[in-house]
Amino acid sequence: MPISYRIDPSRALVLTEAWGSLTDADILAHKDRLLKDPAFRPSMVQLSDVRRVEDLQVTRDGVAAMVQHDVTHAVHRGGHRLAIVISLDVVFGMARMYQIMSEQNDSTVGVFRTMEEAMVWLGVE
Repeated sequence: MPISYRIDPSRALVLTEAWGSLTDADILAHKDRLLKDPAFRPSMVQLSDVRRVEDLQVTRDGVAAMVQHDVTHAVHRGGHRLAIVISLDVVFGMARMYQIMSEQNDSTVGVFRTMEEAMVWLGVE
């Protein structure tokens, strides 16, 4: 799977990185894996670095499934905030779609071009 993550409990931060070719199934599997991780806490913020994604195979239906996943697991996500850092325009567009669709369900997603902007938005150093 072209997604990995590391949990930094001292900063209540999930650091996620994606690379290569990324599909709907990859992202949904990552969401499931993270929620099942005993170190994950709903109050944690997440910084997702997808600047190394070269081939995006994410669809509109996939984005809708991701939003539905968030809704279904809202009790386990709590006040979770997600910042996504992107370089490719096509990835930026799909991430913005996810952000906009998530707003309808009170999810907090930010889409950024730099790590610095994302970290400031999340309130982490």
